[in-house]
This record gives sequence, structure tokens and C-alpha cells, in this order.
Amino acid sequence: MTREIPRRAFVGAAAAGIAAIWAGTSWWEYRKAGEHVASGAAFELRTFSLTQAADVDAFAAQIMPSEPGSPGAREAHVIHFIDHVLADVTPEARPDFLLQLGQFQALVTESHGSSRFAQLTSAEQQAIITKLEHDKHPFFHTIRVATLYGMFANPEYGGNFNKSGWKLLGFDDRFSWTAPFGYYDKPENIDA
Repeated sequence: MTREIPRRAFVGAAAAGIAAIWAGTSWWEYRKAGEHVASGAAFELRTFSLTQAADVDAFAAQIMPSEPGSPGAREAHVIHFIDHVLADVTPEARPDFLLQLGQFQALVTESHGSSRFAQLTSAEQQAIITKLEHDKHPFFHTIRVATLYGMFANPEYGGNFNKSGWKLLGFDDRFSWTAPFGYYDKPENIDA
């Protein structure tokens, strides 16, 4: 089944791609981030702007990168989880998260000119993240924890899309189990 991308999301992703090409930065990475954010056909951002979402998505993708045969934060739709949690589950955390995100974006602008985090190369993104981790910047911890939750939480909260995080762990997600559960609770053979 194909779903239409909302016009606003399409225009936002197209504008982001054109701006990235014009700036001469890593437009391919930025385009992938923009397309990914816009690809949540039934998903509407409630906390982030498209630019903010692309930066958070790129950061999460560096925390949990994709590898062949191994899903990462993008495949798990971690950005959807973070957006949902900040909008509906813990709205009291939203102002602090957005403040930290703004400070992070200011650091990126200060060190890389007008480029956004999502526009930088993977190596540049890793260098920034490593510095944040080394400096014990609060945004590193915040986004790292949010990424891990989005990767492995129950899919009903917007992340762990197609249970990709659980598959990565080898978790069997049957919510109804029947005895015996394992060797430890099998009935003993009285005749033996």
C-alpha cells in the first residue's frame, strides 16, 4: 500500500534538499535525513520543525547507525518516538529538550558556519558527538537515552518501527506465554 506524503512535508523536504545543494555541503546526507523525516506518511511532527527533526534524526543515526542487515535509528523511526514522547508523554520535558537542541545547533553553527548538523558529513557529525560526550554536554546524554528508548521501546510509542530494535536483540515479542516457560518450571517426572 502506498501512502501520499503530505504536501507540507514534501515541500519542506524539497526545500531542505535544495538549500543543502546550494550550500555545497553534504547534500546527500541531508537529503536522506529530510526524506526520512518526511516519509512518515501518517506521522505529523508535533514537537520539532523539519530542520530540528533532521538534526535530531541525524544525531540519533550516529548513536545507532544502520549497517547491512542491521537496522539503526532511522529504520526504527526514532525521531517519531522522540517527537511523540515530547508532545504527549512528557510535555514538561519539551522546553528543556528544545533549549538543549537550540544550544547544540548554535555550537554546530559556531564551528561549521551556516551548516546544520544534518548537512555535515558523517565524520564531521562523529567529531561533534565525540566532543559533546567528552565535555559531558547534557544534550549528548539526553539524545543518547532518547535514541535507545526509541530503538527498543514498545512500537506503539512511535519508535521501534516494524519491531526492528527487538529483532536486532533477538527478542521474541509474544505477549502471551504458556507454561512451561523454560527448563526451570517444567513438571518433574515423578516416575524417574
